Amino acid sequence: MTSSMWLGRFLVWLLAPLIRALMRVKVIGQENLPPEGEKLVLCSNHISNWDPIVLIVAQPKRHIYFMAKAELFKNPLFAWLLGKQFGAFAVHRGTGDTDALAVAKKLVEEGKIMGIFPEGTRSKDGKLLRAKSGTSLIVVQTGATVQPVAVVARKQRMCPFRRTLVVYGKPLSPADLHLDGEKPDIRYASRRLMEVIGDLIEQHRAEVE
Repeated sequence: MTSSMWLGRFLVWLLAPLIRALMRVKVIGQENLPPEGEKLVLCSNHISNWDPIVLIVAQPKRHIYFMAKAELFKNPLFAWLLGKQFGAFAVHRGTGDTDALAVAKKLVEEGKIMGIFPEGTRSKDGKLLRAKSGTSLIVVQTGATVQPVAVVARKQRMCPFRRTLVVYGKPLSPADLHLDGEKPDIRYASRRLMEVIGDLIEQHRAEVE
């Protein structure tokens, strides 16, 4: 985080205990998170507009930089808060936004945690959607490790006062995703990543039902 993000840091410090209590957030497997400074792309399923907030407050010591749909930046005040205070940046979905990918690559190269929802949009029924290619492209260009994370809630609908789990799986190397060779298999990587996240959800589903 830069020094200009003082308000964002303060809001996380101030509101994290309240949000963790409100959403009954429990973190599992945080020891799987690679050490600070390693090139890292954190990938989570997307079931609620609360997901980025919950992921940030789940481990507030290490900030997560998220892509956010460009529509959110139309309001100047909201754009300032998201961009200047939380380090989020706009992505024009469905357009192959090369500018957004360049920003993501730069953050990864700097050793920051780049947060992505591989599905590209929120799942309305909680079922996993197919992953877009963005994550794989970033990994191919940077050699980053992928940190799979599952947000798990009752019937995959996040609600106040009902337990929400943030489950960190084992990190995936480019080789694990078949993205390390001369011919990276982006289809395999996208499918495998969602399989891992799906397995994490199934392993912990009973804890929220």
